[in-house]
Amino acid sequence: MKRIMISIIFLSMSVSCVKKTQEANGNVFYVQTQKVMRKDLKEEIVLAGNIKGKDEAVIYPRVGGKLIKNLVKEGDFVKKDETISLIKKDEVGVVYEPAPVPSTLDGYVGRVYQDVGADVNQMTPIALVVDQSAVRVQADVPEKYLSDLKIGQDIYFKVDAYKDKIFRSKINKISPVVDKMTRTFAIESMVDNKDNLLKSGMTAEVHIILKEAPRALSVPISALVEKNGKYYVYIADRVNNTAIEKEIKIGLKNTDCVEVKNLAEGSEIITVGLYGIKNDSKIKILND
Repeated sequence: MKRIMISIIFLSMSVSCVKKTQEANGNVFYVQTQKVMRKDLKEEIVLAGNIKGKDEAVIYPRVGGKLIKNLVKEGDFVKKDETISLIKKDEVGVVYEPAPVPSTLDGYVGRVYQDVGADVNQMTPIALVVDQSAVRVQADVPEKYLSDLKIGQDIYFKVDAYKDKIFRSKINKISPVVDKMTRTFAIESMVDNKDNLLKSGMTAEVHIILKEAPRALSVPISALVEKNGKYYVYIADRVNNTAIEKEIKIGLKNTDCVEVKNLAEGSEIITVGLYGIKNDSKIKILND
């Protein structure tokens, strides 16, 4: 029984497709339309970025010995020169006062690397201290955009922890060299972090705005037809139920829409059903 029902469904679909094909061959095209409207358009590139504290320091002891006490824990705020840990220098026959391990900057303790009782030397990391009063947003940009970027250019970014929040900043550093392996160059933006929302080590989705066109007349990318290096759209003539071909001049383009220079606002253009369509082709508008 299931086999019969499936066969009936396929037969019905085939008949429908044949009917539409026959009507298309008779110059009747089933289309969907959309009106030309104004939108704020941005041409931008989207990159994977990383967030680092304004300053970060791994703290090392000045003497070797045994770690006898950690005076801070992760998340604590410390001042420059404040003692983080105490080290007891171990030498037979000599008694030393515990040696302090001081912080080298103001910031939050991001990591405490060693437990009490650990044997340490001057190459052993004790803690990570991060100044997050501001953070650096860093990203690698493909070399083809090198001439498009400049100091002071607007960027915005998002992080997974605050999906509905947009952080805005400007580029303040552009690397003068291109990495020969990745063919990218590094950029950096400094962002105020007085609310302490952004944490060192976060990843960010970085958007760099290349161009903007406020309230631009625009059409969906799907409405464009390219022929011999020129762009065309098809305007729906509702009086005669035909498609009118029109060459257009385009401006700023993003992934969804394109700015059009010589179309009137409110013009109804065909966005779906363009395959095989020509000037004066008969149309039936489906979105009615």
